[in-house]
Amino acid sequence: MREDMKTQIADTFSELLEKEDIDKITVTQLIEKCQISRQTFYYHFHDIMDVLEWTFKRSTQILVQRSLESQDRIAALKEYLSFVRLHHRKLKRLVDSKKWFQIEGMMVDAVQVYLEKVAQGKISDLRLSYEDVQVMLRFYACGMVGVLFQHIDDRQLNEEKLLRQIERIIMGKMFPGD
Repeated sequence: MREDMKTQIADTFSELLEKEDIDKITVTQLIEKCQISRQTFYYHFHDIMDVLEWTFKRSTQILVQRSLESQDRIAALKEYLSFVRLHHRKLKRLVDSKKWFQIEGMMVDAVQVYLEKVAQGKISDLRLSYEDVQVMLRFYACGMVGVLFQHIDDRQLNEEKLLRQIERIIMGKMFPGD
């Protein structure tokens, strides 16, 4: 029951975020919409930002799982593009918020988890230190998230082409001179 209430609060928060900026969403709005007491809200969350972080982490964990279960790299990358497309309205609202840095970081973390799984068998052949691998994965994750967010509103985007380009970059097959 407790986890159900936490999920209900998070889902209600997500619905509100579709309609208004995060800076305008209040605890009072959430407790009224959920028909819960203030005490119940604070039992599950510290504040609105805690709700945001929990909601986004939950969504990105599902995203990572789906990407890891995908049949191939293109299908996995498509999961990330679909996530950005599906949540574009919320993400656009968050871009302008004070907490954008944390949200972007959570998305980068999710992509990095996927990239670590993809790279597991290949990294040992490269003779890189653990630190070098972490920097490389972070670099690719930041780049991928940046590209996805850059195209968030691009209705003319050739998604298949972009996904193939991202895959080639990740796999080290796109570099001047290749």
